[in-house]
Amino acid sequence: MSLRAIFGLVISAFWVFFLILAGCKDSSSSNEQDQDIYPDSMLSYSRHIRPIFLEDCAMPGGCHHSSVREGGLDLESDPPDFQGDHGLVVIPFSSTGSLLYQLLFNDVSGISRMPPPNYSSYLSDPKIKAIGTWIDEGANPSN
Repeated sequence: MSLRAIFGLVISAFWVFFLILAGCKDSSSSNEQDQDIYPDSMLSYSRHIRPIFLEDCAMPGGCHHSSVREGGLDLESDPPDFQGDHGLVVIPFSSTGSLLYQLLFNDVSGISRMPPPNYSSYLSDPKIKAIGTWIDEGANPSN
């Protein structure tokens, strides 16, 4: 076999290896929520927001699941009505006017920042941003 043929085979094998490697996905990066990575727009309630609520607000032992409803708010039901003891807590197209979003940053009108510091850690900045973006895009729980 000539040196040119061997060189061609080595180059071809390299490209095949590279293409196979490029097509592989790291399974640890396939779940966006595990890494708190969310799109900048077009957030889906079922794909992006509901998992945050279920993981951080309505998990077993959490404050806002169907059997506890702290503040009258149930974030476990699908879709939630976003109605709490203080009225509607999500105002579509207005994250700054939504009590649910405001409470992710600080105490409001005697209500402690969520989640309470003695209960769990606060939501990550990407999760808070995702909730705010979803609210600003209309807070559609049907998508």
